[in-house]
This record gives sequence, C-alpha cells and structure tokens, in this order.
Amino acid sequence: MRIIYVEGLCLLLLIASIEDIRHQRINPYWLLLHACFVVVVRLILGEFLTGLAGVSIGLLLLGAAFVSRQKVGYGDGLVFMVCGLYLGFWENFSLLFMSLVLCALGGLFLMLIGKIKKGQTLPFIPFVMAAFACAMVFEAVG
Repeated sequence: MRIIYVEGLCLLLLIASIEDIRHQRINPYWLLLHACFVVVVRLILGEFLTGLAGVSIGLLLLGAAFVSRQKVGYGDGLVFMVCGLYLGFWENFSLLFMSLVLCALGGLFLMLIGKIKKGQTLPFIPFVMAAFACAMVFEAVG
C-alpha cells in the first residue's frame, strides 16, 4: 500500500511545485482533493491516527506563517498538512528538515551566482519535491 502514498504524494508535490514557481500560490482545491483521498485510504486501512499525527507539522508551519506575517507561506503549511496525512509525523518531520536544508543550499547558491539578492523569497515547494525525491532514492538504495 505504500506505493499508493508515494505516487499520490509525488503527484501532489509535482503539481504544487509548478504552481508555486509560476504563481507563488497553491490551489487549495488540489490540496483538498489529496487530503480527502488520503483520509479515505487511511480510514479503509485503519491507519488514520498515523496520518493525523503528521498533520501537526503543517499546523506548526501555519502558525509560523501567521507569526512571521507570511515570510513562511500559508500554502507551505497546507502542503505539509497533506504531506503529514500521507507520511505520518516522523517522515513528515524528516521531509521538512531535508527541504529546509535544500532550500538554504539552493538560496545560497543562487545568491552566489547573483540570481537573487538577500531578502528575496524563493518558492519552497520545489525544494520539498526535491527532498521527497532524494528520500525515495535513499530508500530504494538503502
């Protein structure tokens, strides 16, 4: 059954990455569709509490978006809420950590080559997609 979660999350992150790059926003209906899908699958499999615990990471990001006046976007928090439904708490936490590391390295690289300046924002979801892809490669290899 893990393949259903991996494929669903990969599709979600791919579409959300494209939207984040092009429009700096993520379609909430797309997120709602995925949330409904994964909730139904988790209910059928009897794994609902695992997914519910993963939502807390997204809730923390929504709080960070509110406190920082959207330096962290609300869409990022919503995406991590749905990722949490797919992954559970610890895998979602690991995804957030890896995403932050990749975003920091990507931002540093872009500043060094002069593509962005200090204080500019970067779309975060593409880094989440990259972190998820790296995790899948590490899982397949290891």
